[in-house]
Amino acid sequence: MQTNNSRRRFLKHSLAGAVSLSPLMTMLSHLEKLEAADIGSGYKALICVLLEGGADVCNMIAPIKNSAYAKYREVRKNIALPQESLLKINNEYGFRENMTAMQRLFIQKKLAVVANVGTLIRPITPKEIRENLRSTPVPFELFAHNTQRNQWMFGDATGSSKNGWAARMSDRLYSAGDRADSYSKVNVADVNTLMLSGGREEAIGFSEASISPDTMKYFGFGEESGGGDLGKVYQALYEAKQNSTHKLMAEFAKKRVAELNRPYELEGLFDGVREFDHFSTGVHEVGKPLGAQLELVAKILSVKDRFPGSPKRQIFFVNHHGWDTHDSDNEHQVGYLSESLGAFQAAVDEMGIGENVTTFTISDFGRSLTPNGAGTDHGWGSHAFVMGGAVKGGKIYGRMPRIEVNSPDAWYDRLVPTISMESYLATLVKWFGANDHELDEIFPNLKSFPVRDLGYMG
Repeated sequence: MQTNNSRRRFLKHSLAGAVSLSPLMTMLSHLEKLEAADIGSGYKALICVLLEGGADVCNMIAPIKNSAYAKYREVRKNIALPQESLLKINNEYGFRENMTAMQRLFIQKKLAVVANVGTLIRPITPKEIRENLRSTPVPFELFAHNTQRNQWMFGDATGSSKNGWAARMSDRLYSAGDRADSYSKVNVADVNTLMLSGGREEAIGFSEASISPDTMKYFGFGEESGGGDLGKVYQALYEAKQNSTHKLMAEFAKKRVAELNRPYELEGLFDGVREFDHFSTGVHEVGKPLGAQLELVAKILSVKDRFPGSPKRQIFFVNHHGWDTHDSDNEHQVGYLSESLGAFQAAVDEMGIGENVTTFTISDFGRSLTPNGAGTDHGWGSHAFVMGGAVKGGKIYGRMPRIEVNSPDAWYDRLVPTISMESYLATLVKWFGANDHELDEIFPNLKSFPVRDLGYMG
């Protein structure tokens, strides 16, 4: 097949599995034939938006009642939001003034807040940590960006899991060898993510809504679209080794051939793709703009029925940079997040799939209650946002912490989570189609927490 440059722009696939395969033991463990979960015939998509760096959620949601607001202002000092500027969402709390789109979605019951969620090994209280820190189990390197973010990616704060929770989920939802599994995990960010990595099939990456058959050239094998003579030799070797009696060799060859053939399978995927004109690229953006990523997700959703194997479940990873605000407030990030989420929900509603698509946020951790002079430092508990037509929105799930000096909900000035990461994510995965047994396999430490379903999904 020849490349037609005038008809189709090139795309560089991330093809994470082709560049770095899963560990050998993980690959061997995937050779068994597994029965797929019963997920029904309808389509569902999860869109994970990472607020990278640790979002200061206390400057996204603040108390509006006079007494609670006075305590909030006392602890937040120079970064406290003006009381009169808050956008009321219920009788006690308001969003920041530039979160108008998210306020509208909350009122429309398409957005929910999950209060004070974070990484936990088991339920603990601030009092327990203060009085007996040495014997109280807390996550490893609690306030470190990479460690805490990785625990969110693995869906396990104990450190026992070595692959992403979305990869484990995909393995359970699709049987081994299911063609649709190859297209169930999609990365549109400008970074690779552990959340999607380590399953039988690695995530496919898109940088724009176009496709290229130029895989061999991508791996440095020569002429575009054919890979030249060397590329043809490599492909022939891989194809010959698919039936090797050496299980690891055969699995490696099958994976590589599938990856090399993937662009050919997807040729024409984005022909006539739907265009959207209400996404903003923001200002002062670091990395790939959030609006551009969510617009790309919307475009991919508009052609979801063209994917080989017709996957009934897909999970997308989106990365929003710039939330590590040691020396500034996160005003820009908050407003841009609200605007971008509003545009994305409008897009999926316009396509008639608003009930089938759920968007949710995660972050490294929350921030300190007290400012450091210009911004805030690393914290622990944080609030999360869940958006979509299937969300039981217009509510705050869980107990909002007290934002005040010497808060009983904090360890020093860092909120101690009251909802575990596993309970938060398991609620989404249950909506996706996993049963209780599968939830325990996807989240091995879920059994340590009393709540498996927070109730925010319909």
